[in-house]
Amino acid sequence: MTDLAGWAPNPHALVVHLPIGLLVTAVAGDLIGMLRRDPSTVVTISTGLYIAGTVTLIAAVLTGRSAAPEVYTPGLAQAIVARHWNLALWCVGYFGLLTAGRVGLQLAAETPRRTSAVALAAAGLAGLVLLTNTAELGAQLVYQHGVGVAAPVAGTTHD
Repeated sequence: MTDLAGWAPNPHALVVHLPIGLLVTAVAGDLIGMLRRDPSTVVTISTGLYIAGTVTLIAAVLTGRSAAPEVYTPGLAQAIVARHWNLALWCVGYFGLLTAGRVGLQLAAETPRRTSAVALAAAGLAGLVLLTNTAELGAQLVYQHGVGVAAPVAGTTHD
């Protein structure tokens, strides 16, 4: 993979935040839909956000996987990289199924009922727990272990 620019050595750093924002917003929409008498418009918007979030989640996993062999990864971080990768795959599976289910539900029912809006919100919140754990591991890799950050140059000191 070639550098995009000096400040963006791989696309994972650029892509990874998109699914987080889209999926959190989708779940927030579901929570708002629960409170409305007619949740149909909000559920439709949330479903669009879930679709976009799931597509960008797949892109984040693919760019992360392609960046992994090219970035500086200290030995102590290897186990966290493996857990991060496994949780990311679980996220893709979970949100992929949830999104497909939402689309199917929306195609089958003309107007979503309040009970389905509550169930969709609960399923979204469960997915956010999984996504949050995955993101936390990614943050640990970068901020605690320096994964993807330039390796220190031997012989230099910082004053």
